[in-house]
Amino acid sequence: MARSDDSWLQDIITAISHIRSDTDGLGFDAFAANQTVVRSVLYSIAIMGEAAKSISPEFKAAYPDVPWRAIASTRDRIVHEYFRTNMRRIWDVVASDIDELERALRSK
Repeated sequence: MARSDDSWLQDIITAISHIRSDTDGLGFDAFAANQTVVRSVLYSIAIMGEAAKSISPEFKAAYPDVPWRAIASTRDRIVHEYFRTNMRRIWDVVASDIDELERALRSK
């Protein structure tokens, strides 16, 4: 049974919520030093990317302001090039990018 775009969208919003919960009150150094939190955040970003890939082309076209390709490519880098994951870049996603993304997604 195929999932709806709304279901995939909710997966992304839930992953954002998990990232926020796991990183609440942390700065970069505390984040990077806590491998449990790092793994959780990377997993949540991977979920976001997989969900973004699964959303229909029609839905994506209707909301071109959402960086669908960037979300998916971040997932691909984490999964396929895990040995080169830049924790500073991941932290930048956590600290600033997900807020803007969530605002864009919640307006849908």
